[in-house]
Formats: sequence, C-alpha cells, structure tokens
Amino acid sequence: MAPRPQEDATQKSNYGSVATTGDSYDEEEQQLLPTPLVVQRQEEEQARQTRKMTGLFLLGILVLAGVTVWGVSHANRPSSGSSMILMDDDSSSTTTTATTDRSSRYSTSGQGISLFVSSPDQDLGLQGTHREEDATPSAIWGDKAQQGPLPTNDWYLNLVSHRAASRPDESTRAYSTPYIVDTAADANMMGIRLHWPVVKASSINVQMVDDFKNAVTLGTLDLAAPVADNDSSSAGPAYQVDPDYPYSNLGVSLKWGDDDAYMKTSIVRGMPFATMKYASGVLPSLFSFNAPASKPVVDGGKSKMECGVLSGPDKEGRTISHGTTTTVQKELSLHFVNSDFTWMLFFSDPVQVECGVTEADDIHVAEFQLNVKSVKGDDEPLLVRLALADQCTTGHSNIHEHCEERNAMDDSDGYVDLLRKYTQYATNPKVSMVYPQEDDEEQTAFVSFDWSPALDDDDSSDDDVARIDVAEDEIETEESQNMMMFALPHQQDKLKDDKDVEITDYCIHSFHGKTCLVIGKKWNLSQDLSQPQSFTARRPPMASAIPLLAKALATDIQKKIPANLQIGAADTYFSGKFLAKIARTIMVAEELKQLAKGGDAVKALGYENVTAADLEESVSAAANANLPSDEAVEKAVNGLKQAVQVWMEDGDAMYVYDKSWGGLVNCGCNYTAKDSTGHCSNSYPNCPALFSVNEDFGNGYYNDHHFHYGYHVYAAAAVAKLDPTWGKAHFEEILLYIRDFANPAEDDPFFINFRQKDWWLGSSWASGIVSAENSPHGRDQESSSESIAAYEGMALYGQVMSEIFRSNGGSEEQKNAAQLIQNAGELLTVTEVEAADRYWHVWDSDSHNSTYPLAYSKLTVGMMYDTMASFATWFSQNDVVSYGIQLMPFTAVAERRDDKEWAKLLYPVYKDSCEDAGDFCIDNGWSIVQAGLCATAGFQTEALEQAFAVPPKVFLSDGGMGNSLSNTIWYIATRS
Repeated sequence: MAPRPQEDATQKSNYGSVATTGDSYDEEEQQLLPTPLVVQRQEEEQARQTRKMTGLFLLGILVLAGVTVWGVSHANRPSSGSSMILMDDDSSSTTTTATTDRSSRYSTSGQGISLFVSSPDQDLGLQGTHREEDATPSAIWGDKAQQGPLPTNDWYLNLVSHRAASRPDESTRAYSTPYIVDTAADANMMGIRLHWPVVKASSINVQMVDDFKNAVTLGTLDLAAPVADNDSSSAGPAYQVDPDYPYSNLGVSLKWGDDDAYMKTSIVRGMPFATMKYASGVLPSLFSFNAPASKPVVDGGKSKMECGVLSGPDKEGRTISHGTTTTVQKELSLHFVNSDFTWMLFFSDPVQVECGVTEADDIHVAEFQLNVKSVKGDDEPLLVRLALADQCTTGHSNIHEHCEERNAMDDSDGYVDLLRKYTQYATNPKVSMVYPQEDDEEQTAFVSFDWSPALDDDDSSDDDVARIDVAEDEIETEESQNMMMFALPHQQDKLKDDKDVEITDYCIHSFHGKTCLVIGKKWNLSQDLSQPQSFTARRPPMASAIPLLAKALATDIQKKIPANLQIGAADTYFSGKFLAKIARTIMVAEELKQLAKGGDAVKALGYENVTAADLEESVSAAANANLPSDEAVEKAVNGLKQAVQVWMEDGDAMYVYDKSWGGLVNCGCNYTAKDSTGHCSNSYPNCPALFSVNEDFGNGYYNDHHFHYGYHVYAAAAVAKLDPTWGKAHFEEILLYIRDFANPAEDDPFFINFRQKDWWLGSSWASGIVSAENSPHGRDQESSSESIAAYEGMALYGQVMSEIFRSNGGSEEQKNAAQLIQNAGELLTVTEVEAADRYWHVWDSDSHNSTYPLAYSKLTVGMMYDTMASFATWFSQNDVVSYGIQLMPFTAVAERRDDKEWAKLLYPVYKDSCEDAGDFCIDNGWSIVQAGLCATAGFQTEALEQAFAVPPKVFLSDGGMGNSLSNTIWYIATRS
C-alpha cells in the first residue's frame, strides 16, 4: 500500500502531512487544508535522496548481521502528499445535479464481449499518452512492449526492470518459491543465479535471508554482453522477455541471444529446479563463489571429476588450465564448502565438461567454475536443469538455519530420485477460472493452474512444456511425462481430495509455510462462493442501537460533498474513500427504511443470521425511528452521482489511457486553494502524477490502483442500485476502473488480465513499476483489508448491474459482462479474505495455524513483501497503524475478514497501542477503527461508547478512515 499522510501536524514526516492542528486547521470552517505543494515536494525529495543513499545498503548489512530490520523504505517509494478533500462546514446540502462435473460450469474469459475490447481513447474518449523516462517499460520487454498491455504489479517485475536492464544486481530478483532467482550473473557470464534462502524472524520482522556467495550461476560464456554505442551511455539489456511465450501470472520466460544462437529459461512459481535451454552452439557454464568440498560426482558415482586451476577474471574472462575433460551422461553432483549445499546438475544429452578452482591458501575463499566443452547428440537444443539437493550436507553450513530446515526433509535421497524422475518443466503455465452457474446446487468456483497447457493441444508449441529426453534404453512412461511442482499449504489443502494429483511427503519450509512437492499436470483449487457480497450484514442492526443510528443518519445524510470533489479536483485515493463513505451512509439509510417496511421488504435484505424475535425487534425499532426522508436520500444520491461520474467525464484531475503499459492512470492535480473552492491549475499534458511517483500515492506508476479505484467502484455500485438508469448509462465508464485493476477478460487488448492479483498466493500486490527498481524484497502490499474491499466493490457492482440488465432490458453482451464482473469479483474477494487470514492475521488456535515462526510476536503484519513480512507501514511508526490498516473500511465483508477469536486477541493490544499513540490515534481516526474492533470482539456497548467519544471533526476528515458516524454505528450494531 502506498504511504498515507502523516496526519499529526506535530509529527510531520518526510512523506508530507495533512495538518490537523495549529495554523493549518480552521476550527470554525472544519476544513482540512493541504500542505503547500512546494514545501511538500522539497520534503519528499530530501527524504527520497536520503533513503536512496542509505536505506537499502543498511538493510542488507543489518539483515546479514542478524539484526532486526523494519521500517526501511524503498528509495523512491511515493509520498502521499496532501489530501485534497477539503471539508466544507456542517451545513445542509443543496440539490446537485456447483456440481462435480466442472465441464458444465460457467467458464468464460471475456472472449466475444466487445465491452472488454473497447479502446479507452478511440472509443471511450480518454486522452491517450505514452510514458517517458523512468515510467517507460524497460528495454527487457523488447518486442512485447509493442504488442499490447504489460504487467505492472506481478511478482517477477524486478527481473524486467530498468535496473535489471542496465545493472542487474541482488535487487533484480524474484522469489519463485523455493528459489530466489536473479540475473546478476558472474562477470563475463550471462545467465541466472539461484539462491536458496532461509526464514529468519524477530518479534517484528520475518524475512527470507541468503548469502549471495552461496548462490550458483547457471549461464554461458558464449554470448557476448551488449556493447554501448559511442553516443550511448547504456549498452542495453543482456536479455529480453522471451517473445515466444504469452504472459503468465505464474512466471516469466527470459531469452539471451537471438533466434539463431540463444539461451533461454522460464522462472515459474513452485519450480523444483531451474532449467536453461541452449541452442546453436551456445554452451553452458556454471559458477560459484564457493569451492567444491569434494570432487564433483559424475552420473551417480560412476566417476569423479578432476578440476584444474581457475584463473581470472580478466579481459578474456576466466580460464581453466591443467584440468581434465570428463564425459557426463546425465548428471553431476556438486557439494560446496561454506554453504554446505549439494547441487544436482542434469543434462538432456551427454556432454564433455571441465572444471576449475582458483588457487588459494584457504579453500574457503576459493571459487569454482564448470564449462561444457561439447555436446554429444543431434542438433536439438541442450536442456540443463539445476536443483538444490541438500542444504546442509554435512551439518556445517555457514547459515545454521539451513541445517535446522534440512532436518524437515527425512529422505533427501528420495528427493533426488524425484528430481531425476520428473524432468518436465513449465514454460507457459496457464491460470484459468471456472465459475458456477446461478442454478448450481453448489456455488463452487475453481482456480486452475495448468502447468502443461500444450499436452492435449496439437496446435500448440511443444515448448509450452518441455521435458528432458529419457535415455534410449528407458521406457518413456506416463509418470515420466508428469509435472512436479512445489505447493503452498493452502494449495495442498485444496488439492488433498483431487485424485489427479499426488501430494508427496517431500517438503521444505518456505516463507509461506510448509511447502511440499505435488505431482500432477493440472491443479484445480476450489473456492466456495455460496455467500455473495452484500451491502447489508448477515443480520439487521440491533434494535437498541437503531434510534442512535437514525439520529446520526439525520445529520450524515445532509453532509455536503466538498466543491472540489464535485469537479474532480483531488487525488484518486481520498476522493474514492470519501465517495465510498457517502455511499455507505446512503446504503445504511436505505437499509433502515426498507427494514421499517417489514414483510417482503425485509426478506429482500437477505438477513440469514438472526432470530425471529431479534428481527421483529429491529423491524419495530426501525418503524418507530425518525429516518431520513425519501427526498433527503434522493438528494444525497444525486450529489454522489455527480461526484462519481465527473471523474470519468470532465474532472479537473483527468484520467488518461497509458499506451506504454496499458492502464488507466490519473494526470494529477496542482491544487490552487486552501479550501474546497479551488481547482486543478494544470491540464494535459502537464500531468504531475505521470512524472513523479510522489504524486497521488504513485497512481501514475501503478501503485495501489485497486485501493483507489475500488472505492470509486463501490460508490458507483451504490448509485447504480438506487438509480438503474444511471447505472446503464455509465456502465462502460465504470467498467474502465475494473478493466484496469481486476480485468477478468483474457483477450482485452488494452488492459492486462487481473493486474494486482497474485493467484499463486491468493493475495494482491499494491506496489507498481517503481518498486521494481528499488526493492530487494519484491512486490509489497500494506492494507489487506482495502484490497478485500476493492474486490467486494467489484462483486457488488457486477451483482447490481446483472440485476439491472436482467430486469431492464440489457443486451446479452451486457448481461454476460456484468455476470463475469460479479463472478470474478466474488472469487477475488474470497481468495483475498483467505490470504489475509494466512499472511496478515497472525495467531494460533485449534482451527488456525500461524504462517510465521513463533519469534514473530505481533498479531498482524503491517507490510507484506514477496520475501519479507514487517510490522511497520510506509507512513507511521505507531503500532496502532500497523494494526488498524488491516481493519478498514467498515463494510459487510469485514465479518468474513476478521475472525472473532482473532479479534478478541487483538482488541486489548490495539487499545493499548492507541493509548500509546495519544492524540495521533484520536485525531487520525484510528480510534474509530478501535470501536469497530471492540464490537467484533463482542463488546458492542463499549464500542458504541467509544464511537460517540470520537470528536465529530474526525469523522469529517479524510483521516477518519473513510467512516461516517452512522456507518460506524451500523457496523457496531450488526456484529454477532
């Protein structure tokens, strides 16, 4: 999640601030005034330069020293700047214009639905633009950059960043599970470097740690490194994204060389070994900073290699002298000093190899290289597989955790036998979804990982799944052609009843828990969708709270939408948050008005977890309450309509279509005033958000799109439900939001499929293209709850529009599109909820196991990275923020999101942390979150007292966690 403002004026941070005390807060007008942009940017630039020079260096030093590290920022992590939601005074508003047979299920990728192929600029009127400088795709994308939308938030983006293109290093890495892979090959060699990390934990940090000298480089010396032109400072990338393969959420394929002579690899989630393919005379080399602890073992012990002397590197590279050339039929076993690792190297054809070790008085500082001199075989490409067979061979690893983890695998010899047996590797794994039909008895969806999509498709390339040929004297069995991949714990749970896969006992400890080898070409991961998203909770507000709720609604429904929001002059995050807050107020009012009617109107609300007596009491209380009039609700809806649609039409801070990446980004706003009467002084092409990641939370750099746009979609869903005509008129415009952050259509030529989602983990990534340049830990996301809320909004929008098109004469195409949005939104929401419970909510019980080591003592994770979980946030060091950011906003899905047992553990800790933070907790709305958590834990009376103790101005601010008083009371009153 991008950093939120440091909203305590007495604690102004390098991220900028929204002042809530002192000169910048006008008590009479109750307005939040933005920090002057010039001051803000000076602070941001100073902080950015400081972090750039020190942050990552210190992080690496401290981690390798075993010191707890947290709160270290990316070099260019965006600042929020000032919020531009400027609150007017508290005056009344004026009118402003499943079955077991999956083949019978609903399965679609959006094909044939023209709504998913409409051009944002040519068909829908957005300004199109191309990006410049650091916002462009790197040269590694090659021809792919001209062939359609590109991934901006996928787990492997560090491997294809500008940094990787110019100076690959330890930061240009990706965690495939279980390997960390980077492209910082040894000097004079091109290729990949494989690391086997271990989990280290402290009370506030869990991290994958490795010593880069324990890694092994697999590559070649035969392909020359790019040479810079005389007038160019850059030599260009050593490799490119392989143009032969489409994108996959599960991996990326890289290629060195050209079509005649090349080396290529596929880096895929769960791969038990790395595979490199060599063609047209390009020969493999392997390098390690560790020397062999013993002679390399050939073909399971048939002979051992005699290594010569390794010299260099110099201008000619490294050379080997006085060694002997050895024939290897199938495999080599390499055991190294220092790391105590044993690696297996497998060849698809017999090869002649030589090895060398540098001369040194101490073997522990010597280095090793192995070169393939020739290949005995036909002209087919040579396939080489590299796998770690044992991470603590003799018990003397230089990182002791390797030996602790090694003991988790009882049979390392059996593991090596599996590596020999299952030789196929995936180059183009496919993720697909199968959704239930409306009349299915079981509402179960499936997320499928097809590791070998070409096996049953005669028209597909044989390279989609490649295998290493078995020897001529062996029988090629179905078993030998199967796939073997590592699976995470939640995947194993969902596969345990699948007869088409075998979960083995060969397991390792990864960052995400006990990770085991699974044999099978296709995984079908089931998801229960039997409880669709709703604007209402599972039960009505309790009767005793309804008079209080009605009183709060009488005020909140009259709240005036700030003038700058009515013209779209704000940032995309806080504007969306404010609009969703208004939407929640309206939907709570509608719920109570419908509840007051009784009878069928109550049945339509869909309550399912309430006794008849309690329901009758709530109906009676609503009927006797002084609820907002129909006119008041209509006035609020009309105001919300304008504020929602202005962003997609002629808002001051206009959206543009990014042709370089394929995405919906905002131009940004240079705001002109200190109150809500201002406007944006800039217009396209003067777009600050497209040239600085410190604008608009990095929206122009694809940070947090699901957070920003999810709030807007939720507001649109509420408006469409209450005004179907408006919903039909603006369907394609709102669809642009969804196509950007959660596009369910595979063949959309303008937006990437499921931009934020990591289907392997089940969670999403918030950080965009700049994070790929600066974070050695890969992708990150702060707020799991805002991610859930984004997909909840999508599901509700699809649900509302499906109902509208079915009952108000929509076309078949519109019906199909809306149904797909609802189905995908439900699936995204459910998987995100489960992932939050696995990776962000930290607790143990009879029914829930913590993912992390016991040393991590916090009950939540503040920031989740690909290889690190940290109790911290980008914008505050107060503990209450790391807790609270996982608990907002207050919507219906929160009941599934927050387990009651976990909430009972968290509540007293949260309360203490709020007290420790003092005025910061109260002034910035974190005490509102405390009230909601208190209710979830089962203390509703106390929670109501806390809600009414919150200063009214906090609910008016953007720091109020997107909650009105009425929605807070609703949330408290509907907890079980």
